[in-house]
Amino acid sequence: MENSTPFVSRQRIYFDMLDSLGVMHNSRYLLLFERARFDLWYANGLAIGTEGLDFPYYVVRNEVNYRAPITRLQEVTVEVIVEHLGTTSVILAHQVCDDQGVCVADGKTVLVRVDPETQRPVAWSEGFRALLSRYHAG
Repeated sequence: MENSTPFVSRQRIYFDMLDSLGVMHNSRYLLLFERARFDLWYANGLAIGTEGLDFPYYVVRNEVNYRAPITRLQEVTVEVIVEHLGTTSVILAHQVCDDQGVCVADGKTVLVRVDPETQRPVAWSEGFRALLSRYHAG
């Protein structure tokens, strides 16, 4: 994650996130990504139903690269940066680091804003684009 200051979300790893082998289950990384995304919205005064959050949007793609296992309860950091800001879509890059600063996973999420009635893509508002621009890597 380069060229910009990422948004940083601090999150706890709980016992129910670990599988029977004591390793964090692969699906939980997407939960960390989503929670970090919503922490970014909340930190900027937005929530679902508030003016300024261009909702609804769909998650149309997720990608996770597993770098090292999480094998214990701890606090992790999840960085979010805007990798690409298109007219109707945005690519968010994520990086999860354990409490020792080791990158344990990274990945991307693609969001597409849609019209609530037609379910077709529509452009992000200027206000939302300005918010996302603060975290843009380019």
